[in-house]
Amino acid sequence: MVYGKLTDFSVQQERLMKKLVFRAAKPTKRLLVVVAMLALVGPGELRAATIEIDLGAPGIYAQVGPIYFPDLNGTPVNGSSISLNFFFTNNEFVRLFSNTSPLFEVGLSLLTNAGTFPGLVTAGSGYLIAQNGSAIPGFGIVGRSDGSDGSTNIGLFPLLADANGTPNPSLTFPLDFYGVHFDFTLPNDPSVIVIGGNFALFGQNSQFAIGPPVPDTGSTWLLLLVGTSGLLARAKMQRT
Repeated sequence: MVYGKLTDFSVQQERLMKKLVFRAAKPTKRLLVVVAMLALVGPGELRAATIEIDLGAPGIYAQVGPIYFPDLNGTPVNGSSISLNFFFTNNEFVRLFSNTSPLFEVGLSLLTNAGTFPGLVTAGSGYLIAQNGSAIPGFGIVGRSDGSDGSTNIGLFPLLADANGTPNPSLTFPLDFYGVHFDFTLPNDPSVIVIGGNFALFGQNSQFAIGPPVPDTGSTWLLLLVGTSGLLARAKMQRT
């Protein structure tokens, strides 16, 4: 993967921030990133479009997606502000464990017909959504990138307290969220439109869970899956 030079960061911060990027489908990326620490945003302050995401089967994962969604297709890339609420279908939620990496990322990629780098989104922010629809208290870090495939990307890192990679001490685990909110301003090129979108979750070499049902620890759930698979296999052999 090719990255452009970061600005306003020390060498140590640059190495960290190279990890803080949504993995778009195409490998070539430009420039990452302006990073911002987000204060808690109260629910209902912005009117947001709602997009439903099917996370798939419950279980333990290191990555989910990219999951394609067409809801923004045809949107002109004209510098307008976008506010989105992603909610998970089928009463699903994501559970983060105490050993889930602080670099856990919620990634959003908008695909355009630019044919090359479409530019970076600006004024990016976001937060996790609780079961009652409110913002989960805490801070988050936002990273941005665009790609030679015509994608412009934003990644939310809700477990970080700052750009140095410090874990957020105000969060308690297991941490469940039922959706994600994003705000950002599109690049300004009126000749370009959105032709698709991808949503993804990245554990960054660690595990998180999709529920229900999800127990308190990933290892317990994994053992349950293994044990259940064994019982089903033995039952099938006995029938044959």
